[in-house]
Amino acid sequence: METRSRMSRSLHTNRDFEKLEPYEGKPSRTVLRGEEGSNALDLPDRPADMEQRNGRAVRKGNTVKLWGGNVVDIVIYGTEKTLDAYKFNLLKNKQMFINQINNGTIAVRRIDEDCMDEDSGMNFAEFVAILSGNTDLLNKAKLDNKIMQLDKEQAIFKKERIRAERKIAANTEAVGKAERIVAQVEQDMEYIASYSGNRETLLLNLPQATREETGRELHRIAKTYRGEAYRTIGSYMGLNLLVRSEYTLSGSFDRNAFFVEGVSGLKYRCGVSGALPLGFAESARYPQAALERMPSLIEKQQKQIAMLQHEIPTLQEITARKWSKAEELERLKQGCKELQQRIDEALKEAERPQSEVPEEENTVRAA
Repeated sequence: METRSRMSRSLHTNRDFEKLEPYEGKPSRTVLRGEEGSNALDLPDRPADMEQRNGRAVRKGNTVKLWGGNVVDIVIYGTEKTLDAYKFNLLKNKQMFINQINNGTIAVRRIDEDCMDEDSGMNFAEFVAILSGNTDLLNKAKLDNKIMQLDKEQAIFKKERIRAERKIAANTEAVGKAERIVAQVEQDMEYIASYSGNRETLLLNLPQATREETGRELHRIAKTYRGEAYRTIGSYMGLNLLVRSEYTLSGSFDRNAFFVEGVSGLKYRCGVSGALPLGFAESARYPQAALERMPSLIEKQQKQIAMLQHEIPTLQEITARKWSKAEELERLKQGCKELQQRIDEALKEAERPQSEVPEEENTVRAA
């Protein structure tokens, strides 16, 4: 259903209206089904009361759609140069707070009053301007609303560009890190391929143990060791075998994780979690299983590099864009500044007769 919102300029000073319906001690009018519009005879204390009055006419089921073109008139009465302007200003400030907080759509650190409802073309600030009798105030209120919307768009544009710049920096850093990991893994693979010595797991406290005994000792270490620092427990193909305790966020012990440290300094975890296999013989061969995952690790890093590099050109296009409405915003701000100067001059002219008394009048009175 369409609505036509308009302001009725009343020149009457007597506002002793008859109460048509008791409603919280305020005069109001009940709009029945088939009514052509709504007339708010008095200004409420809350914006919600104004919307509720209008809702009586625009609600579903109004039979005006059958013969009135599905259009209702919303008429709000106000008296020029009275405290009605002050009342609308209060409603405007309340509406600012309620709508902006409920919607959560503030893109800049200012409060936008928005319209009184999504169908009405006037907001409370425009009502204040109309009741003041100065058209410059109305024009300035409209300009302020346009400037507010453009400020929001500009803030969103800048935010997207800053986000893209940070994403480019993060992607570049991640690509560099992945490339370093690939280089380290390739260095370790070359070392393993050229190694010709013993390929058995050797523990520091059991240098001549069998695989079964080595696995049993590893399980004992897994149960008893506690320490956040890496501790060397043996070697495999000249590479250090390490263990480190891992803890949960609450600080309680979780597990002991086992690693193989390559010549590049990169540490290869045993399996996914770092825990040993259940069997003793399989546990003794954990360094070999950890090093066999190096080709898949290189493949994973290369895919990560390709994905990150693919995103960078799109992000660079976002950072290179220029906001197309910058000139329009500057023009509106200049127009708003000129209107404000005219309003200030009009206020000074209005105050001058009250503060300055002509000398001729004083001379006549003295005579």
